[in-house]
Amino acid sequence: MAKETKNLLRKLATMEQRRGSVKEFISEEFIDEQGNAIIDVNLEEDENLFSPYSDKKVLNPEILHYIDSLADPIPANIPLVINFIVDDDSKLDQDFIKLAFKRHYWLSYKEKVRDSRRNLITSLILFAIGFGLLVIYYLINKISDAFFGNEIILISSWVFIWEGVNRFFLDRREKKIDRINEGQMAVAMVTFENRSSKVALTKPK
Repeated sequence: MAKETKNLLRKLATMEQRRGSVKEFISEEFIDEQGNAIIDVNLEEDENLFSPYSDKKVLNPEILHYIDSLADPIPANIPLVINFIVDDDSKLDQDFIKLAFKRHYWLSYKEKVRDSRRNLITSLILFAIGFGLLVIYYLINKISDAFFGNEIILISSWVFIWEGVNRFFLDRREKKIDRINEGQMAVAMVTFENRSSKVALTKPK
């Protein structure tokens, strides 16, 4: 097993040297001359942009998942441009699509904000319960150190304290990252480009 692990690490190190860093990958694949990160979304039909059950009100989850998967490694300080490549952009209600896109990520961002607040409140409550149990433990211990449930109170207090600290420092950091990522998407620029123009730009001379 140790030999297999070493071989795997050696292959990964070789791949990292060949492919470069994530920052280099992002710079080569996404960043344009203005410093924006461009995410191209190739739409065969504009109907694919919306969920078939929503009467063109809710964006297609598959497209959102695709966009999110590409945007995840892009640092939040880099402006995003979501570029929809279509057959004819003049036939699309661009303002409506932009509004639907912005609305989705803005609501998602606000939900992340609420999650962060709930996490903070829960952390403080757990810590307060743990601290309260710790006080009870010391009060009972002063009265009688023979109380059989005292050790249970002590263990419970540290469980609550640890859970509160864990939520505050670890979960809160993760939720903050999620909130910033959703905020980055909420303020992203949405553009449309005709497929013929895209092909003309990428076609070798």
